[in-house]
Amino acid sequence: MRSLSCMIGYDAKNSATMPKLSIIIPCYNEEKTLDALLTKVLAITLPVPWEKEIIVVDDASTDGSSKILATYADRISSIRQPKNGGKGTAVRTGFAQATGDYVVIQDADLEYDPGEIAALLEPIHAGHAEVVYGSRTISPHTVKGSLLPRTGVRVLTILVNTLHDLQLTDVCTCYKLFPRESAHLFKAGGFESDILIAAALSRAGYRFAEVPITYRPRTRAEGKKIRYRDGLWAIGVLLADWIIHGGVKRPRART
Repeated sequence: MRSLSCMIGYDAKNSATMPKLSIIIPCYNEEKTLDALLTKVLAITLPVPWEKEIIVVDDASTDGSSKILATYADRISSIRQPKNGGKGTAVRTGFAQATGDYVVIQDADLEYDPGEIAALLEPIHAGHAEVVYGSRTISPHTVKGSLLPRTGVRVLTILVNTLHDLQLTDVCTCYKLFPRESAHLFKAGGFESDILIAAALSRAGYRFAEVPITYRPRTRAEGKKIRYRDGLWAIGVLLADWIIHGGVKRPRART
């Protein structure tokens, strides 16, 4: 396995080549949590020598999200979508503007703790993986939430593992970190885009790792947007994707 320095071109004598992590935040009508979330993301301390950039994609919000983003104009980059295209489309827009060596997705609510993003870099440093997922399932501190969403996550995870020879425990997690060079594999769309990326990265031969993260699920009253029909749609899309690609399983891991 190549060292981290080789993978991302880091030269300790030249600060201009410090590795960078791009944090992509899709946002749609999150005025209740956006300010607190951005404060937390700005406060993240990454392992030396990493630096970070923050890109928020406002997916045509109709509440006060845009006004909140304006107050952070000197500390983050923000992009306003002309019309709502779904999370996958917003994330793709953010990736197109990213300049980091790696990218990670951060939702604009407070279900995930941005302070745990740094832990996602540990398997990269150790040379154990090129793709790292933050798993809610293996953390003892995760709030479980209701049965239906947990069942949906389990079903989708089993399906992805079966179709693509993976051993993930939480394919639906927000926290997905992978090389920016592979960001083009993330498809535009809605919730299903978050699931399809695992299939695409697997087919491309990237090695996966998971680290435990905490999670505090929102209720529908608090603004939760995912519905059971999104899970059913994701199952159909995953199966269609697998058929389109001829049932191809993951090739030998990259070296």
